This record gives sequence, C-alpha cells and structure tokens, in this order.
Amino acid sequence: MAGEEALKPKVGDSLLSSMAVSLLSSIAAAASSKLPLQHQSLLRLLRRALLLLLHALLTLLFLLLPPVNPKPPAPIPRASPAAARALSHVLAVVARVPVASRKYEAVRSLAERLLDDNLRFSCVGGGGAVLGELNRAALSDAFARTLRRLDAAAAAAAAAGGDGGVEMVVGAVKSRLRRWWWSAAAMEGEEEYEAVGRPAEKLAAEMLWLGQKMSECGAAGEAVALWGAASALARRSLAVEPRLQAALLRVSVFLFKHANSKQFEEGKQGEEEKERIIADGRLAMLMSWLPLLCQASNGTDSPVLSSREKEEMVRVLEELIEKLSWEQQEEVLALWLHHFASFPDSDWPNLEASYTRWYAEARKLLLKYSP
Repeated sequence: MAGEEALKPKVGDSLLSSMAVSLLSSIAAAASSKLPLQHQSLLRLLRRALLLLLHALLTLLFLLLPPVNPKPPAPIPRASPAAARALSHVLAVVARVPVASRKYEAVRSLAERLLDDNLRFSCVGGGGAVLGELNRAALSDAFARTLRRLDAAAAAAAAAGGDGGVEMVVGAVKSRLRRWWWSAAAMEGEEEYEAVGRPAEKLAAEMLWLGQKMSECGAAGEAVALWGAASALARRSLAVEPRLQAALLRVSVFLFKHANSKQFEEGKQGEEEKERIIADGRLAMLMSWLPLLCQASNGTDSPVLSSREKEEMVRVLEELIEKLSWEQQEEVLALWLHHFASFPDSDWPNLEASYTRWYAEARKLLLKYSP
C-alpha cells in the first residue's frame, strides 16, 4: 500500500505529460497536413493560449483545495543531548526557509548566535570542549544534508534546460501537482522533493556559510572531504546557468584554500594512513572542481574573483599540485590542460608554470634512465 501511495505523484505527472504531449502532437500533425504554411504561426499562438488557459484553470483548482500544513522535519534521535538536538533543528530550519522570507534572516541569526556562543564557551575550558564537538557534529550533518539537496537541485536545473512555451507550461503544472501531492500525503521522501524545488543558488550560499562555520570550529577538513567527493555535482556544474556556477565557484575557492592549509594537516603528520587520506582529499578536490574553475572564473556581469584573488588561487593550486605524488600530478595537470584549452573565454587558472616544472622533471628522469 505504501508503495502505491509513493507512486501517486509520479503517475499523476506522467499521465498529465502524456495527455499534453498527445494533444499537442495530434494538433501539430493535423496542422501540418491541412493548413498552409502561413497559418502555422497562428496555430502555435492558439496552442500556447490553450495551454495557458489550462494552467490558469489548474492554478484556480489548487487555490480552492484545502491547504495542508508543511511536514515538520524528521525528529532527531532522543539519545543525543538536548543542546545538540536544538542546534541541529535550527540548522535544518535555516535550510528549509526560503531566502525571500522575512523569517530567514531571523532564523539564520539565531543559528549564528548559538554556534558563536558554543565556540566561545569551548575556548574557556572546564569541559567546554564538548560544545566545540557539538558544533562540529551539527555542522557536518548540515553540510552533508545541504550538499545532497544542492546536488538534487543542480540535477533538476540541468534537466530543465528547455525554455519552450509548451515545456514551460507543462513543467509549471507538474510542479503544482507535485507540490500538492507531497503536502497532502506527507510522505517520507518529502525532503528529496524540497531539495528539487529550492533555489540552488540559496543552497550554494548556505554551503559557503556552513563551510566558514566549520572552519571556525576546526572541522574544515570534513567539508573539504565532502566537497571533493561530490564529483557528480561538479560535473553538473559545467552545464548550469552562470549565476549558479559563480556560487559554486566561491565554495570551491574557499575549500581549496583550506585543503592547502595547516589546519587540514593538523595532528596528522607521521601517520601514513592519515597522510594518504589527506592526499586523496586534495586529489579529489582538484579532479572534481578544477574544470569549474577553468569555465566559471569570468562570472556574469562582473568577475567572480578579483585579480588579487585569482593570483592567490593560482599559488594555492600550484602548492596543492606539488604536494601530490608524481602520478597524481600528471593526472591533475592533464585534466587542467584539457579544460583550460576548451574554454576560450577564460584564461584562468593558468598553471603553465606547474606544467613546465613537472615536464622538466619528467625529462630529467627520462635522460637519467635512458640507455
């Protein structure tokens, strides 16, 4: 029974799409066979008007339906302390409230105040370290949750690339149907729908904010690992709109700097397994997000990064590459050259110096071991 309920929104969407496509196809076929060429534009206008009328009627229908209260977030396990549950709840509400809402700033300010107070008390001593750990755990969970939602939102944005009139109207109707079905059924998978419906730029901005907060409490390494592992989101970032690319670029630049920081290596020197984890994390960051840096550095109306920031990032990238193994350096530099050459509108990041240094060493090795 639960499976049947879970299929209702998808069945409704599929049925509506099939009906709309069939209707439009039959009209188009009839038009192409019966109407002369000069009347084709008139037919297209009529078809769009009919679809807009259908959209208006369905909108009125949904306005007449009884409203359903939004489903509350999933309860946090009672085994965790009350302070941890409260902080996690506030962070979850920050992710849920639209940025256009006048309550968004209030909720985010509350989260800032709780996190800052915990951090201040954790520096006092006398058992306050547990508050620092509480911050790290809550922020890590929020970062991972927001990353999942951002990935879903970016996938939806990439899938909705068409801007035709028919697709626009059918998509709007499907969106309204989904919203009503999910609210009325209060189903377990609602979080996934909310991720798709939420603006991706807002989620990307929250990723940057969460990363900054994690850095303040010494947990930036976890953010770097999660961001570097998001290879699917990194691939999608090359196909999304420039504004979202710019937001993702800011997150990547911030975390690249932390991947090269001493905080990222703190307490890990001398332990072979942990050093391998550090190297793998840096390699994942470079392999996942270096292509975006090559494409999105120019921004839309103005550059995303200033000239000084670009120069600083080139130094960071060069240092990160030098810390990798010989084979890993070759892999990263080959990836950089491919994407750097593929985007003629951007001349950043220019890692030619790193490439020539690596090649000079490769040439020395060849001459050294050649007969």
